[in-house]
Amino acid sequence: MLFLAVNLHLTAQEGTLIAGLVQSDSVQLQDIHVLNLSTLQGTITNVYGEFRIKVSVKDTLIFSGIQFHTLGLIVDENLVRQRKIKIELKPKIEELSEIELQGHDLDGLFFIDTKRLRDSLPLVSDRAVDFSNQGYDDPTSSNYVVPAASLVNLVSMIGKKKRKERKEEANLIQSKRQAPANLRKELGDDVFVNQMAIPKVHIEPFIRYCQKKNILELYVEGRLMEVIDILVKEKENYRRERILNK
Repeated sequence: MLFLAVNLHLTAQEGTLIAGLVQSDSVQLQDIHVLNLSTLQGTITNVYGEFRIKVSVKDTLIFSGIQFHTLGLIVDENLVRQRKIKIELKPKIEELSEIELQGHDLDGLFFIDTKRLRDSLPLVSDRAVDFSNQGYDDPTSSNYVVPAASLVNLVSMIGKKKRKERKEEANLIQSKRQAPANLRKELGDDVFVNQMAIPKVHIEPFIRYCQKKNILELYVEGRLMEVIDILVKEKENYRRERILNK
């Protein structure tokens, strides 16, 4: 009986190896991160969506992929006994608010607009927009002509590129602004309270505290596992500085 008790205790410490399958709409998902938040041991699903990981009762498993909502799961006795699990992830659809773009402020007169755009034409040299020798910038010159189609297309392409860059920058700023709330929602308050010993009223201050480690940039880039690793490493520093010292 003593040998059996010791063996059961050691087994509980080492954990039970379970096999799992991760899918979405009946499609097996490859390269999904599976992390045991209690032991900080993780793995990745194979091409068939399969994985294996050691767990114990009351451990917290985190399933995450860049295009899917993160799922948290508390291990119970039934899961340990069956040693099998099937996970269904929901696709992530990002919705951003409408962005208003300013006009290009062109007059429609080529010799004027060309001069105005000279400081914002990264794709062409100064000589490419210098028409002084040909008289193209002088309306009284016999060389004054309507711009060629290729030049019109070039100006249009530059305008589209700048509008795209502004939109991407605005989307990035908005994603970073929403990152703290989205991170908290994605992990869930139970992970912060039960696994990291961060009181509920301290969750938002704790996330702001970890911003010095660039967790918002990592989160926006979809690198959730690195974010979780930073949160776990910084929790003791935060508790010591902001909670225990008060």
